[in-house]
Amino acid sequence: MEVLLTLFIFTVSYSLLFLSFFPVRSLKRIQNLTESPKESQSYRQYNLTWPYFLSFLGGYVVATVMVYIIWDWI
Repeated sequence: MEVLLTLFIFTVSYSLLFLSFFPVRSLKRIQNLTESPKESQSYRQYNLTWPYFLSFLGGYVVATVMVYIIWDWI
């Protein structure tokens, strides 16, 4: 139970840390890659799916490694 709680806390912490590294400029690039050509150019919304996915995936990977190192150390 402690391992799952630690993994959850580390995942959220590292994910938010990685999410803070995404500047608005790179979000515009990601938006341009995922945008369909049929959409109007005058009205754009930012698609935050990829930054959220990548940051939480990276946070999960780092958290898993950290929990494994801590669990192995004990």
